Amino acid sequence: MKMRINIAKVLISTVLAVVLCACGSQPSPQGQQQQNVETSAQTEKAKPKTEKPKQTSTQKKKADKPKKVRLTEDNVVDELTKYGRQNPEKRVRIITSMGTMVVELYDNTPLHRANFIHLVKEHYYDGTEFYRVINNFMIQGGDTDGYERRAVKEKIGKYTLPAEFREGNIHKRGALSMVREYENNPEKRSSPFEFFIVQGTVYTEGELNGTEFNYNVKISPEHRAVYKSVGGCAYLDGQHTVFGEVVEGLEVIDKIAAVKTDNGDWPIKPVTIKMEIVR
Repeated sequence: MKMRINIAKVLISTVLAVVLCACGSQPSPQGQQQQNVETSAQTEKAKPKTEKPKQTSTQKKKADKPKKVRLTEDNVVDELTKYGRQNPEKRVRIITSMGTMVVELYDNTPLHRANFIHLVKEHYYDGTEFYRVINNFMIQGGDTDGYERRAVKEKIGKYTLPAEFREGNIHKRGALSMVREYENNPEKRSSPFEFFIVQGTVYTEGELNGTEFNYNVKISPEHRAVYKSVGGCAYLDGQHTVFGEVVEGLEVIDKIAAVKTDNGDWPIKPVTIKMEIVR
């Protein structure tokens, strides 16, 4: 009987040992997952990291700043077309020593618009003057007699602009137009830097008829109505590219046109210019 009890105890002890052993050796799925995560994290920490060198603010500015292209007769159309797409602004504030005007540039003269915006953003016009002023005609600006201005022009480029004559763009009062050379310029290409703003006079019907006859131009009924009401310089149509107009500060034109000038139409007291983009 005692032997049977001892055998039973031995068997119970053996079974308990096997159960305890099995429970102690089997990790829980959660414990295994945690171990794997920790190991993965530890392995990741142990890996050497290759970091990109940080750019300095100067390097970032150089990387972001597009390379300036010097404009020439060969590349002017392509470069200004591209520039115009990237710079769609068309309102410019002209701040003068005699008052402020705002001009709006026309979309239908894209090369002249892009060129003007380009020069404004390059601050070319800042410090220039209205250097040719004729009352009841126009005020012409965008240059000085200083040598430094010639150096700035040379840096921007040596080029002219193809004429962009448009049916509805006329030399009415407040029109913004571009200067050009009259000799050896059959295509009537524009100077890229100098511009003028029309003051002009109000026409009678007879004067418009005389303009058509003397200058071999055709003035439509719509344009006749404009010249007889607000005035302008009808005989310049088809001779210079009109690419915008004054939309604020028309009275400033009259102030500048009335200043005293020397024999070369240069104002005795400088009328200075500064420009900025409005939108």
